[in-house]
Amino acid sequence: MFNEVFHITAQEANALASEYFIRVCGFDREGGKIRRMELEGMATKELISSKININAIASAYPKDVIRRGAVEIDGLTFTCEAFEKIDKGDVKSVYAYILTAGVYELEPEAPLMKQLYADLWGSAAASAGLDILKARLSGGLAYTTHGPGFDGMDIGRLENFFRLLDAGKIGVELRAGRFMVPLKSCAGLLISMENRKGPL
Repeated sequence: MFNEVFHITAQEANALASEYFIRVCGFDREGGKIRRMELEGMATKELISSKININAIASAYPKDVIRRGAVEIDGLTFTCEAFEKIDKGDVKSVYAYILTAGVYELEPEAPLMKQLYADLWGSAAASAGLDILKARLSGGLAYTTHGPGFDGMDIGRLENFFRLLDAGKIGVELRAGRFMVPLKSCAGLLISMENRKGPL
């Protein structure tokens, strides 16, 4: 698999995205005020439903790219504290990916709370899409994931993902200051493990 594009439909992501949204907003708590806020938050979903556009691009690499506590692909090095703990003998494949959930901004005159809820729906859609992508890439095997800014991987490694992957195919670009556009985007490595099931 090289620069393969994955499309994740809004229908696929709906249940997971709703779970993420409810959790991050605190709508899983009791109270009349919470229920009123929940109604407004869920109503905002209708405003962003046409904006949900989850796409990813990924490439697969053999386990030999794991060397000396780092991942080295096509001359690019990814270092991360967690790599020191990985037993190369357990590894099946290494995947590099970039995922985006699209753009979730409302018109500037929209009420502030609706803008906030729209942004949170975008984050929820990205999280749901990432869960689905991980399941597709891992094929049900156990896996670990690592990305710039997490698990000791320097944020500067973000540029490496854009050297490896043709992010333009899914409409993602890296701007000055190391931030991705659309903002609801992420990048990382997924390492799948032989003969083991479920996320580690």
